[in-house]
Amino acid sequence: MNEWTTSLRTGLPIAYDGEQFTVAEIEGRRILLQQTGVVGAPKLRQVDISALLAHPSTEILVPAPAAEAATAAAVLGGLTDDEDEELTQKVRHVQEVLTGYRLGDAVLALDGEPREDYAPGTPMLHRYAAKAAELGVGESTIRRWIAAFRTAGPAGLVYDRPARSVVERADARWVEMVRSVLDKRVKASRPVRDLILAEIAERLVKEYGKGTVPLPGRTTGYELLKQLSKGTNAFEGSTKGKRSIANAPQGPYGRLRATRPGEYVVLDTTPLDVFAMEPVTCRWVRCELTVAMDLCSRCIVGLRLTPVSTKSVDVAGVLFETVRPREGSKAGPLPYCGVPSSRACATTATPSTTTATSPARIAGSTPGSGPSPSTPATSPRCTSRTRRAESGMRSPGSTPRP
Repeated sequence: MNEWTTSLRTGLPIAYDGEQFTVAEIEGRRILLQQTGVVGAPKLRQVDISALLAHPSTEILVPAPAAEAATAAAVLGGLTDDEDEELTQKVRHVQEVLTGYRLGDAVLALDGEPREDYAPGTPMLHRYAAKAAELGVGESTIRRWIAAFRTAGPAGLVYDRPARSVVERADARWVEMVRSVLDKRVKASRPVRDLILAEIAERLVKEYGKGTVPLPGRTTGYELLKQLSKGTNAFEGSTKGKRSIANAPQGPYGRLRATRPGEYVVLDTTPLDVFAMEPVTCRWVRCELTVAMDLCSRCIVGLRLTPVSTKSVDVAGVLFETVRPREGSKAGPLPYCGVPSSRACATTATPSTTTATSPARIAGSTPGSGPSPSTPATSPRCTSRTRRAESGMRSPGSTPRP
């Protein structure tokens, strides 16, 4: 959004409270407004300046000033060497069209000037056509150059292109080779920038030939490596963090929405302010807790307390406990909420009645009894429901339903 300021003065047109006024008088914090655009005697209204400026309907009825053009020094000072040379040649062509001399004056005439097409007395239309044919552009381009030069001088001939980053100015083949080299060093130790630049140059010569791909200087190469490795820990940070970033999913993280128990199980490990004594050395060690929670029912379906740090075998044990809960006393297995005990599908989807038994029903059975019998599914549409095991899902002291 463009912002501009204007002075609060008498005669300033203002829209306020649904009407148009003109500032008639200013005295301290009081402003006298005179209504405009009405038939008959205008109405006067006195308001406080803070109330006037804070009112949401207040609007200054003055058009915004045009954006100021950048100064010639700022435009010409931001050119690179190649852009400056290109501008110099363009200015000389324009001056030859206007004066017949590339340097703009007969005193500074070069050898062979003025040429026949730009000699004094030659019509400007002929000069436009001759210069357009010489440069291979249209006459309208030459006319536009002449108009811009007469308006703003050499700065008017600068092509107003958006500023390009250092990566956009580099050769695309060099940039692609940088990404290839860094991807192959994900599991290696932190590399040295000079060695990376040397490896890139060597591989480019081997693939495209010597001198085919332009190589950036050392300072520019460092800046390119910094931009291309941003967020990857390739040259900064820990190597473990670099591998973790490389193995992360490419897409954005989303939110899981569970519609039934057992659809998603989330795991997490956290250090506890709990210490245990090692039986051999009698040293106190910190413990970590690994928990698996059902996202839908919010029930803890597996946990393990490990000393020092959690290992992969501990996570595997928590996952096994999730699908095969521990068995309790002779009264039956422990109360368990986890994966659904059965899945119901529409009977019209298959020619025969569909039955299904989940690992939770098998897990809820007593040792040696085998899996529970399957139950025919008769739901009118494909849904998923949780059937509590007769003993596994019954809370202590509760009465079974008839």
